[in-house]
Amino acid sequence: MASRQKYQTPLRASSTQSAPTQILNQSSSLFIRSTTDGHVFSTPNQRQATPRYPGSSNRGMSRNSSRTNLRTSAQPYPSSPQLPPHPERQRLSLRPPSSQASSINSRHPPEDDDDSHADDVLSNEDADALGEIIMAIDMKDNGNLGCAYYIAIDEALFLLEDVAMSGIDLVETLLLHVNPTTVLISARASETLANFLAKRTQGIDGNQGDSRSAYILRNLNSTDFRYDTGKGKLLGLNLETLGHQSVLYTSVVDEVVDEDDDFGGGQENSKQARIMRLRTSINLESRLMIGCAGALLGDLQRRRTVHYLPNDPDALVAFRIKSVEMFAIFDSMFVNADTLVSLQILQSDYHPNSHQRGPSGSTSGAKESLSVYGLFQHLARTPQGKLKLRQIFLRPSTDINLICTRQKTISFLLRPGNAEALVQLNNELKKIKNMKSAVALLEKGVDIPGRKVTIANNVWASLQRFAAYSLRLRDSLRTLPGSEKVEIIRKVIDIIQPAALCQVGELISHTIDFEQSMERGRTAVRQGIDANLDELKRSYDGMENFLTNVIAKLRGELPEWARQYVQNCIFFPQLGFLTVVSLNPETGKANYDGEGLNDVWERMFAAEGCVYYKNQQMKEMDEHFGDAYCMIIDREIEIIHELSVKILAQQEAIITASEVLGELDSIFALAIGCGQYNWVAPKMTTQNDINIKGGRHPLQELVVPSFIPNDCYVSGGPGDQYEEAADEQSPAVERNSIESPSTLVLTGPNHSGKSVYLKQVALIVYLAHIGCFVPAERAQIGITDRILTRIATRESVANNESAFSIDLRQVAFAMNFATRRSLVLIDEFGKGTNSLDGAGLVTAVLDHFTSLGPERPKVLAATHFHEIFEGQFLVETPELAFGHMDIRVDFDAPTMEDQVTYLFQLKPGRSIASFGSRCAAMNGIDDAVVERAESIMLMLVRNEDLEVVCSKLSDAEMLKLEEAEAVARNFLEQDIKAPPNKGKKPRGADNWYRGILDRVLLPDESTSNS
Repeated sequence: MASRQKYQTPLRASSTQSAPTQILNQSSSLFIRSTTDGHVFSTPNQRQATPRYPGSSNRGMSRNSSRTNLRTSAQPYPSSPQLPPHPERQRLSLRPPSSQASSINSRHPPEDDDDSHADDVLSNEDADALGEIIMAIDMKDNGNLGCAYYIAIDEALFLLEDVAMSGIDLVETLLLHVNPTTVLISARASETLANFLAKRTQGIDGNQGDSRSAYILRNLNSTDFRYDTGKGKLLGLNLETLGHQSVLYTSVVDEVVDEDDDFGGGQENSKQARIMRLRTSINLESRLMIGCAGALLGDLQRRRTVHYLPNDPDALVAFRIKSVEMFAIFDSMFVNADTLVSLQILQSDYHPNSHQRGPSGSTSGAKESLSVYGLFQHLARTPQGKLKLRQIFLRPSTDINLICTRQKTISFLLRPGNAEALVQLNNELKKIKNMKSAVALLEKGVDIPGRKVTIANNVWASLQRFAAYSLRLRDSLRTLPGSEKVEIIRKVIDIIQPAALCQVGELISHTIDFEQSMERGRTAVRQGIDANLDELKRSYDGMENFLTNVIAKLRGELPEWARQYVQNCIFFPQLGFLTVVSLNPETGKANYDGEGLNDVWERMFAAEGCVYYKNQQMKEMDEHFGDAYCMIIDREIEIIHELSVKILAQQEAIITASEVLGELDSIFALAIGCGQYNWVAPKMTTQNDINIKGGRHPLQELVVPSFIPNDCYVSGGPGDQYEEAADEQSPAVERNSIESPSTLVLTGPNHSGKSVYLKQVALIVYLAHIGCFVPAERAQIGITDRILTRIATRESVANNESAFSIDLRQVAFAMNFATRRSLVLIDEFGKGTNSLDGAGLVTAVLDHFTSLGPERPKVLAATHFHEIFEGQFLVETPELAFGHMDIRVDFDAPTMEDQVTYLFQLKPGRSIASFGSRCAAMNGIDDAVVERAESIMLMLVRNEDLEVVCSKLSDAEMLKLEEAEAVARNFLEQDIKAPPNKGKKPRGADNWYRGILDRVLLPDESTSNS
């Protein structure tokens, strides 16, 4: 069989490696680049070099990082963080081995020197140690990718958000930008990843050949990449980025973290406290990323253990980590799990019975629920098209050229003249299958992978149909008017190679006999392919007549009495020719076993009332004819193997054609969906604003009788361009830069549509970034690098967090990661705690975002805390605007449900009430409870003392109180004496006291007379 190279991307000429390669295992310390002379490297407090980490204009990141004074070069717009080239070191300081000298050196930093002088001071080992970049990467068979890398000179750890459904091209991009010196992979890493990384490794002697990006590849135990291991190591880090801790959190069920951690223990020893703080800066739901971080931290600890003695003070600063930062994939919008769930972009429904679910993701039995992706999933016709469509939804792009290209393609397909062609092409795509699995089976030598697969749909039939249908689809695309202007169609026409696919189809058609294969239940070769095979088949097919003649001749040689017992002569594969004799049921032996002949009949086996013998004539036939059936099978296997080799020679053409047709199918699904739902193409721009006219919620409008559209216009900060222009004419620029608010705070009654409005704006922005049309009359969307939400609270018993702590974590994550091009959604934050604390928190958070100046993000918030407006804690400014969902109130309506009419229209200004009592009545709360709630609400509005008001008694209660007071006074007026005592206990003492009590309880005569 051909070697398995189907998933590998051809390397560029600059990345070729001619030196011998060696994959190093975990125990290999010979090639570890580190200091050997006892010196420990350190970096000065202030460096002028560009940092070796993803550049970003994220103020949250820069505030939390120890490198706040560093700035990346200005970009047209800062989308997802990118990786700049390696920094040019201008100054380095080396600490002597002794702790005393180290402390002195740290107190008196050296003077600034030139680069040449610093390089002269450094030894080769020191330079290698300072230039060390260690990268851990892990990719599953389904394409999910996680990565973490450490830069020694910056003492920084960078974590890549998990990327779903990626490929080797993304790994190659990471290697190109990170340029690591050491790459760590799991021993159980996919074969595709291991083979690709092995091609670019260094040789045993460290020679990199012609490749400047060669590295040392090391295999670690798969346990080092476990999620729990990585999470524990990250919890042990004492990071400056987390800030100073002012409150110590402990729990009676909490676990204690070892304070003497290898990377510097913190003050807090509560595991839950560290998890809560870590979640504000790191997305702990990226399991592959956390596993890679754990493997990298473990490797750093092993290096420290190897190169430093115990209690060596120099080990405290070697491989130290000062900061941890996350970065997203290049040209891709950052969207975490909270956003996907809150906006219902992806949402799977599983079988309610866990026993009915499959063991893996592909067999889990999950189906897509009501979600934005679910609107298009059923429109994709091919398996690879569904995968590509899901990848598009999971990785919205910030590349404006790619977005515009997809929009132009959808517009072309939705032209009225292309309607019939679109339906025809979509129907043809139904017949296209994913050829990656077929080629993989072919490499394994399997043509029928399971019992459910028949000859009609085995590997050969799938390949034959794919070759025919893909060529037919290519011809149909070429005849489409104007198709030469559409990039995806040009790509399909260019990538599909007619010669290669025709060769594949013809080879299969001329070699495989599908009719005969279905009759025999196995793959059969056509007649005329091989002369020897045809002769064997003719001999085998004429075996029946031949055996009839043989048995007739054999019976003629037998005694006359024995002829009736010899029934037949038969051929068994692997056993050869056998003589069949009837079985005597009484004795269990054959009725005849060769008596009277000068021959030995060897009994082979008995079955179904017959005994099978091997005699001399049968042996002669075996020697003459051989095992014809097995010879046929062996020869057909050889021919099919030769066919497999020829087909696998075209595997690149097959796989690329399959993938590009999947990409075409995904675009077709978007186009058909946009046409069905009447969406329009948004205008993408580099300006940092969102301008939506008549926007709608893509899911809500499908489940309600009518949907009221609304507008949105918000604008983020101008960034560095504003700061440069502000130096020249600050007042004028400040007035002109704020054309629209960056923060919009919504108020209004419950059920008025505030949450739907927030989600629809975010979904329109999201859909625009995948290149899809949007549900609006028109829209202008600026490039957005992140969508961060605080909408849904996903609680779980597995997480020791309250609902309010989850809300706080989500808000903290948004504050730390929001940039000026981010969109932040905050829906009713603060409702999980005391109303005063909640109002203060939401006010402070909104004020924080609006006070960021040129770096302020776009924020949409909804709240019911009206006291923050009444107390003038939040006032309208050019950066902050108020809005409310309009209603009509009619208190004269006969029923409470009709007193409030929701118009679902966004209006400027704020609402004065939330009408919670009316909402309660509409949802079935008892009228008495609603009336009591309204009365208490009115008392609060009047600033009345609830304690005094609630202690006021009714008339009935006052009457009872007066009666009780009269009884008490009557009791006090009584002169109670002991009963007469004549030396012994009186018999009527009880009656004596009872009479007094009766007089006390008698109603007052004056009261009764009145």
